[in-house]
Amino acid sequence: MIFNSSERARLLIDQRRFKEAEEELKKCLSSDPNNPEVFSLLCICKWHEGKYDEAEDFIKSAISLAPANPYLLYIFSKVLLDQDKLDQAEKYIIEAISIDPLVADFFGLRASVFLQRKNWELALHYANKGLALEPDNLGCLNIRSTALLKLDRKEESYDTIHEALHYDPENPITHSNLGWGLLEKGDHKKALVHFGKALQIDPELEYAKHGLVESLKARYWIYRIFLKYAFWIGNMKSGAQWAILIGFFFGSKVLSFLADRIPALNPFILPFIILYILFAISTWIIRPITNLFLRLNVYGRYALTQTEIQTSNFVGVSVCIGLISLLAYPFFMNDLLLYTGIFGLSMMIPLSSMLNPPKKNNKRMLIIYTSILGLIGVSGLFCFASGLEVAESLGIIYLIGIMLFQWVSNALIIGR
Repeated sequence: MIFNSSERARLLIDQRRFKEAEEELKKCLSSDPNNPEVFSLLCICKWHEGKYDEAEDFIKSAISLAPANPYLLYIFSKVLLDQDKLDQAEKYIIEAISIDPLVADFFGLRASVFLQRKNWELALHYANKGLALEPDNLGCLNIRSTALLKLDRKEESYDTIHEALHYDPENPITHSNLGWGLLEKGDHKKALVHFGKALQIDPELEYAKHGLVESLKARYWIYRIFLKYAFWIGNMKSGAQWAILIGFFFGSKVLSFLADRIPALNPFILPFIILYILFAISTWIIRPITNLFLRLNVYGRYALTQTEIQTSNFVGVSVCIGLISLLAYPFFMNDLLLYTGIFGLSMMIPLSSMLNPPKKNNKRMLIIYTSILGLIGVSGLFCFASGLEVAESLGIIYLIGIMLFQWVSNALIIGR
């Protein structure tokens, strides 16, 4: 009975019918409440449903029943890695390897931890160790290909990913990785083909959906420029990212200082400052703006995630408020319209990124911050319309809040 139920549960998990699998597994527990395999399968169900706390509880129960089982430690590490708990994930996969150092998947997972940390050399090292044990291990081959691409060893990366496709031409993860590699190289048309193939095999694969969205948006030349920047800075560790962002910021301040002190340099410096401001703003709003256009595309609207749709809705409303107000201003010459337009366009910055942090607490902080900014801005507009002097103070607080938001948001997103 237990065997039949657990086997049915495995089949249901393979079919992504997690609720039904849970029902079968509960039957197993009623007959054998101390079965670590059943707890591990329940963990996998909850993990795929995004219920990480419950998944952790189940796998901890499994480990308490079979502490020397390296596979349970491996599952726990995968659940932790999916939540960006990199130190804990590394701790458990190291423990799994110490128990059984001959499993390629274990080394592949350790390589994944270093991939998340953007330590490409160590990711490649552990992927190679896994491949030494199992040359056709798809996980290790995919990680090796990604690490080589980030190390600018493009030909080796290309050969590795095609080796993975040779072993399993119908693997959606491999097609997705090839798509991302092609997208990073600038070939969005070929990338689109592989993301489409991945989604034919697994229509629910978010990794491929995200790649498909980026490939569709890459049809616009301005987005291709943004993608090059996003890949370039995204491949850096957080310290280097901060150095670039701070360098850009202080560089613009130095240029502004020179323009003030040496008016003759204004014609040369001013275009750089304007370009920097436009570039800085565009990096915040270009994704949700292009997502708005993508929703007109028959494929794009189905590939967008719920978060991307929500963000594009928020930004779309903000853009409409800003543009309508500013377009109406020359006809009515009402300062309230001018300030409403500024409010609408400036709110695009927090609205475009408040849902971006992967960690729930960080996301919650940005949502609260954005809500407070919106409340201050709307209050300032009402006070201005009512002729209250406090409107000016609220306006200053709002503008300071918008400027600080960019640094707070970067800290929460880069720091993950």
